[in-house]
Amino acid sequence: MRHPLQCIPVFITLIPLLILIKKEAYVIAPYLILLIFLITKLAIDLAMFHLAANRINNIILYNLSLPISYTLLAGMFIYKLDSGVLKRLVATSIVAFAIFSVWDMLNVNPQLEDNHHHAMVPYASTIQCILMLLWILLYFYELMKSMKVPNLFTSTFFWICCGLLLYYSSFVFIAPVLHYTEKWDNPLSIGFAANISYLFEIFYLIMMSIGLMNFQKHNYARH
Repeated sequence: MRHPLQCIPVFITLIPLLILIKKEAYVIAPYLILLIFLITKLAIDLAMFHLAANRINNIILYNLSLPISYTLLAGMFIYKLDSGVLKRLVATSIVAFAIFSVWDMLNVNPQLEDNHHHAMVPYASTIQCILMLLWILLYFYELMKSMKVPNLFTSTFFWICCGLLLYYSSFVFIAPVLHYTEKWDNPLSIGFAANISYLFEIFYLIMMSIGLMNFQKHNYARH
């Protein structure tokens, strides 16, 4: 395995997934979307792990996962943001990003059937980071402005957003170089930097788990 650390987030994904199910947080729309995201993430991660173990190029799964993950994660903010304008912007960005991701993948892989030489998209990862950071910061702005939550540390979605903020703010600097380093044949080694995204993925999954542990269905507040 090229990066042994990459297998750890695959299994840590089970922690927030099981907590979410146990707490029955899926009865609330944004957390139902989160449940779908975690199940989808786990399935894709396991598929990528299996292909890599069998020395089969799995980059196409990463490329396909981008519009799926963005659709689900950004979709939560449609329910969490107060502004109708921002809700419409998020919905529009989901459609636009899906179209752009497909174009980005086809542009860098004109022979899509050649799976062995399939390359990572050069732009979609960075744009996803920027968009997610934008929605998270706008949510924080609305949250601070409204002061609807008396204790942020007991807010499920606040913890989830903190974890995602940590992950995407680190990955936004790594994503632009992955297109050049993550080649199936003759990859370019960037040393420990290749593991940074996996470390922050672990952190955001742990913070997501903490947030879900705070979820109480009987006294659920919108934020």
